[in-house]
Amino acid sequence: MPSSYSKWYTNERDTYLGAIYHSLEKGMAAKEVVCSITTGFRSVPSIRTAPGLNPYHATVADIGYGFDAINGTINRILTGESISMAKEMLVFDLDTLRISEAQILPNFELAVKGASPDTNYLVEQSRYLNSQISIRINKSIRIGKELFGAEWESIRSKVENIQAVPRL
Repeated sequence: MPSSYSKWYTNERDTYLGAIYHSLEKGMAAKEVVCSITTGFRSVPSIRTAPGLNPYHATVADIGYGFDAINGTINRILTGESISMAKEMLVFDLDTLRISEAQILPNFELAVKGASPDTNYLVEQSRYLNSQISIRINKSIRIGKELFGAEWESIRSKVENIQAVPRL
């Protein structure tokens, strides 16, 4: 099996990047619907003032930004653009998605805790779509780890401190 270094400079890299892209593409479709439903939650009296609604909405937005960032980086690499620190960018964005994914379920459950029964369909549909988003994020991370091999952890540890910087 080739080292992660040699994989980065072969067509095999493009296959891995394509797999990440397509996995996230399906997650992005689910995120778009979730975002619309989440925005609609603001008009539902039993959910509008729920303590988890704003954090949930922010988590969904963070996931959308993460999808866009990764897809943009992948597109730039696949079109041959030379990007300084491309590996670090991909690991950073994938791992940041991991963090956001870990927040989506608890924030969602807090947001819909007191939801009225007439919103059950939207709550269950959102719960299903949230799980699809999580599946796609986790699949993409697994593919990224396969691409980078042992190098994944060393790159992740280098970018870990940057993740702690709050986004403005």
